[in-house]
Amino acid sequence: MANWKQRGENSYRLIAELGYDANGKRLRETTTITLDHKPRKGELELAAAKFEEQVKGGDWVKPGAKGFEAFVLDWKKNYADQNLGEYTRKIYMAYINTHLIPAFGRYQLDKITTMHIVTFMTGLRSPEARKDKRNKPLSTNTLLNIYKALKSILDHAHEWRLIAKNPIEGVSRPKADKKEKKELKSRKKSYTKDEIANVIAELYTAPTVWKLYFLGVLLGGFRRGEMLGVEWPAVDMENGGIYVEKQISFDEEGRSVEAELKTEESEAFVPMPRWYMDELKTYKREWMKNKMGYDPEDWKGGDKLYLFHGGNGEKYYPNTPSLTWRRFLSKHELPHIRLHDLRHTTAMLLREYGADLKTIQEQLRHSKLATTTDIYMQRDKTTVSRGSADLFDVLNPKNQLGHQTDTKELM
Repeated sequence: MANWKQRGENSYRLIAELGYDANGKRLRETTTITLDHKPRKGELELAAAKFEEQVKGGDWVKPGAKGFEAFVLDWKKNYADQNLGEYTRKIYMAYINTHLIPAFGRYQLDKITTMHIVTFMTGLRSPEARKDKRNKPLSTNTLLNIYKALKSILDHAHEWRLIAKNPIEGVSRPKADKKEKKELKSRKKSYTKDEIANVIAELYTAPTVWKLYFLGVLLGGFRRGEMLGVEWPAVDMENGGIYVEKQISFDEEGRSVEAELKTEESEAFVPMPRWYMDELKTYKREWMKNKMGYDPEDWKGGDKLYLFHGGNGEKYYPNTPSLTWRRFLSKHELPHIRLHDLRHTTAMLLREYGADLKTIQEQLRHSKLATTTDIYMQRDKTTVSRGSADLFDVLNPKNQLGHQTDTKELM
């Protein structure tokens, strides 16, 4: 309940009581007012109640205007550094510095309006206004990341009572236009069973380290950084699988680092085919022999035991598998799909061989079944159309005419 305290002769502190946080700490906001008269009965109680109502309704702003650029530093220190992964921070800060600071840096937080943001986002859509390094319009994914970074900043400015209203409310999230949707739909996302047989056959001509890396990604549904982060203690030969415990990602400086997994569900035991585990067993003997051949000063892995490294124990850079994958496909003239999209192929193969959706969800380690069905279980368009169209074969006019002719001949 709101209350007040006298501070000076004509100065009074109004106190808004906001309850308690999860740790039992009392939450409150205060402001000071000055009266040029002796307060009337109930006047300060009413002022305190109105102040508390303003605070709870989000209509009160802490004194002292804050500039957008200065607040970004507060947001990074008090939110981003505590809650976002290093790679996400790296991406967000890149967009903040290249797009948001130039657009909003000169504004006070409370002077940014919804129309400012709408106009800014519309400008990013313009091919003439914003181009990437390859002189192409910014992709929807890039626009979405810029939007999400701005939204996070303004959400916290509002939550921390620095702005009364959040100007990004009412601004729609960027969506792909018709042309981009068409391009995304036409992009190949998985291999057929025949195609994957060819891919696997060609992988056996590749260096062992990459053969087993790409096979592991395909058979286990691993994300690229997860497979890079696997160490030998996480390989369970007895139970035939691999424990996913971390990933290799980027830090804010773009360096290769160990990082937490994407979600809690990502941390799990992934069963693998026995024949793949047998190949890992053979590979481990070669791996250990290679390590023993190094002078300790030349071994860059330290006490790390990454399955896949560049030869001296040091972890691969996160982009290296993607580049190697593209070169491998090009060399062998195989259909191109992104390395990450091998997870689509994992799902497709599991479905083809009779796995139910729950099993596929667990293999891909999705937190929601809807993610598995919506993203990784899209049926081939020709299969969908044929399945529905074939139901109407009974309405074939020729079949109908033939039946009538046969009937007349019997009369």
